[in-house]
Amino acid sequence: MVRKVILSRKGFDSSTGGKPSPIYADSLLPFHIPRADTGIFYKDLSAVGSESYLDIMKDLGINQFSETHLDPDLESTMMKNRPEEWRGLFGQSGISQGTLHNRDVGLGDLFLFFGWFKQVEKVNGKYRYVPDAPDLHVIFGYLEVDEVWDVYKGEAPSWAEYHPHIQEKEDNKSKRNSLYAATPDFSKNPGQRGWGTFGYEKRLVLTEEGAKNRTQWKLPTCFKDEQPQFTHNIKVWNEGPDGIDMQTSGRGDQEMYVSSNRNVVEWAERLIAEGKVFS
Repeated sequence: MVRKVILSRKGFDSSTGGKPSPIYADSLLPFHIPRADTGIFYKDLSAVGSESYLDIMKDLGINQFSETHLDPDLESTMMKNRPEEWRGLFGQSGISQGTLHNRDVGLGDLFLFFGWFKQVEKVNGKYRYVPDAPDLHVIFGYLEVDEVWDVYKGEAPSWAEYHPHIQEKEDNKSKRNSLYAATPDFSKNPGQRGWGTFGYEKRLVLTEEGAKNRTQWKLPTCFKDEQPQFTHNIKVWNEGPDGIDMQTSGRGDQEMYVSSNRNVVEWAERLIAEGKVFS
């Protein structure tokens, strides 16, 4: 089976959450989108040491949310009392799940999750965004697919029932609603889990250095000729010897890129195998 790479946009954005997730020191702390009545509270999610995500959000002026749609769920230490069977999970539904279904995303494929981030610092015991720090799109996590479960057919095991795509399934009018479960071990690096979040590194930054808009990307040369594999409208696509200048137009599909290009697959595998990973 030919492996595919999926670039998947997740977390707070300008319309959902309204502020960037933090880059703190060498850590990426993705803010999962708010959603009422999930039973999963920001105050119960561990972020840094004994601090919760809610602690950091309040410092950054994000006071209007209490519960979250925890997806993708990629860190075992984020929640207490995980069941022994737990693995990294990612849910998708509606049009975006249609994209994944139509492109045969499944066993062995690699999700790379990216979102909106900005550097923060701690001043007098409080977090704040670093003045004049750039807004960036950054790859913050990954998941290698082991199993795909159809939520409406009841295929997910009992240990996954906490997940928002199961808890909120009656609110989702689309019949397309699936959970992707991670492999126990990453196939290219035995001993490393098949899911996780990354520590911050410049090579994970998609936004071009010095760009005025976070949607202005600098992709590596392995993406040559890959414009047709993007689901978004592409406003700028210029290929050069040092990489591809790209900019999308509009929000578009959350699953913005799906491809089995061998060079891109090898690039993604190296990011995962060589990165500082928390799982």
